[in-house]
Amino acid sequence: MAEIAGKEVESEYWLVPPHRLDLTRACDLLEEIVRVFGLDGIPSRFRGPFVAESAVDLAYNFQMGLRRKLAALGFYETQTIKLIASESADGAIAQVKDALPVRPLQEGDIIRVALPLSEDHSVLRPAHTPGLIAAAVRNSNQGASVLRFFELGRVFRNTGGGKGRDIETDTLGILIAGDRSPRSWAAPRPEQSSFEDLLAVMEVLAPGHSFTLTPARPREQAALGADVQLDGKACGYFARLSLSRCRELGLDKPVYVAELDLRKMQEILTAPVKAADLPQFPGSSRDAAMELPLSTPNADIVKAIEAAREKLLVSYSCFDVFTDPSGQKLPADRKSIAYTFLYRDPAKTLTAAEVDAAHQRVLKSLTDKVKGLSFR
Repeated sequence: MAEIAGKEVESEYWLVPPHRLDLTRACDLLEEIVRVFGLDGIPSRFRGPFVAESAVDLAYNFQMGLRRKLAALGFYETQTIKLIASESADGAIAQVKDALPVRPLQEGDIIRVALPLSEDHSVLRPAHTPGLIAAAVRNSNQGASVLRFFELGRVFRNTGGGKGRDIETDTLGILIAGDRSPRSWAAPRPEQSSFEDLLAVMEVLAPGHSFTLTPARPREQAALGADVQLDGKACGYFARLSLSRCRELGLDKPVYVAELDLRKMQEILTAPVKAADLPQFPGSSRDAAMELPLSTPNADIVKAIEAAREKLLVSYSCFDVFTDPSGQKLPADRKSIAYTFLYRDPAKTLTAAEVDAAHQRVLKSLTDKVKGLSFR
């Protein structure tokens, strides 16, 4: 007799039932023991060897971290099929043709299945956008008022107009639409989700890093489009679905989508963090109110500030934006933006004259590099 997992089993002779013709070897009997008692119930004679984390393990852990953050923000993960209809692929081309993280998407870049099972599964998805929009439409038809979805997975496309090689990229797709929060007695009419909500979600995924949106020419089915940069590196795209397309899909609310390159995000967000000592000397701040054309993107202001390369400038942020469509207080084609700037020297306490001189150098860079800018 032998004891396995606290139970006695016969070890010398085994009676094999006549209907179990598959039990012909000793290893077959061992498999039966594992099946009955369970692998966890059989003690091991050897310790498991240590294996260092592989690139696959690191990518899995990084993506699971993104999933947990998005779920905590009220998003639901979708798992759509990688094969989509040709019409959906054409829509994806229209939306993201000029704003993919690697290169623009062209008609020849779509990978079509040679022998599709149906017309709805004839193309490999070039982006998560078609699947996320389809999920939003289904949930909206079922009465959902808060639409927040994301999907992590692989997208497929060709390069060189169909004459190059296929590219498989892991990306994160995010969709936000509808009410900002569920309706309740405290909020019978919640505010609608906006572009700022999607940008805030992206910033939560990358704490300590900055996202920059550069306007891009919107395509046929997109009213707004922008290239997304993470710490100055191209990382994806943002788009708002046009209202006409929303009406075609039966959606009575704006739809915002973003797609981010997971490999580039992992490279940036998992890089070693450099810590600095706490400042020993106080800083001094200055404010500046700028008037400039309404069409000027905020990215131009940021680039002009960075171009100044002012060593004493520690941080800056926008704290006010004012526009007047009526044109009474401000021309309708212009806007007023107010920034605050913080200056500090790590080796001494700055004098007012030194702070003013550094501030003037930053303002001069803004005046030289941003067209139509004036200070109020």
